[in-house]
Amino acid sequence: MKALNEYTNTDKAKLLHGFFPQEIPKLLNAIEAFCVDFRENKEAHREAWKNGFLAFDFWFSLSEETANLIKQYRVDMLKSSSVFANQLCYSYTCLFLNDRIIKYADKISHNEKFKIAVELLYKL
Repeated sequence: MKALNEYTNTDKAKLLHGFFPQEIPKLLNAIEAFCVDFRENKEAHREAWKNGFLAFDFWFSLSEETANLIKQYRVDMLKSSSVFANQLCYSYTCLFLNDRIIKYADKISHNEKFKIAVELLYKL
């Protein structure tokens, strides 16, 4: 087994899916809902954007790309940790996915063990 600091984003997503497969449908639903809101209220989100590290248009493109991947591979993502991780962590979409995983754990999930796992994998 690798040391935690040697895990890639793909490794982390695969591990999270493997430990908590029951959370993945809810996580994907939350990501999709965010993407829809982000698209439908694009200008309001643009005006409120305060992330100096990433341009709004780049983040918007990651949101759209992630939504398209989920739409295309959802069934397989639910069944396979490899598909989930490989599709969503292949490109810069992993930045968006990591952010949404953290926000899902912080604000939506009621699974305390899932929250602890996210803390360990994504915040430390």
